[in-house]
Amino acid sequence: NKIFIWVALLMTCFCVSKPELTVKLNPEVYYESEKGDRFAARYGGLSDGSLNFAKVTFPDGKVITLPQLMSASGVRYSDDREYTWWEHQGTVRVEKRGPDGSWESKYSELKPVSKP
Repeated sequence: NKIFIWVALLMTCFCVSKPELTVKLNPEVYYESEKGDRFAARYGGLSDGSLNFAKVTFPDGKVITLPQLMSASGVRYSDDREYTWWEHQGTVRVEKRGPDGSWESKYSELKPVSKP
């Protein structure tokens, strides 16, 4: 019986001490390529700061969510598998992994624009 009481007390302490994890999602930011292709990005993160991400809508309507990764310069979001969304000095570069496994620049110099 004493073991049961200790286990119950420990479980109560662990359950009560954990704050609820929430997601913060900022308003959309719009970007445009030199050819007029428009993208929308919503940046967000978890309330405990353990994860930041970008939810990107491509010109064809495809939506992907990419976690933020370490970057020596700028802010890089990537699934490290298929897409990279890289903000640097006010513009964004979109890369896609090619058939040979190397990263290929699909869009460069996406510039922020007002809402379409």
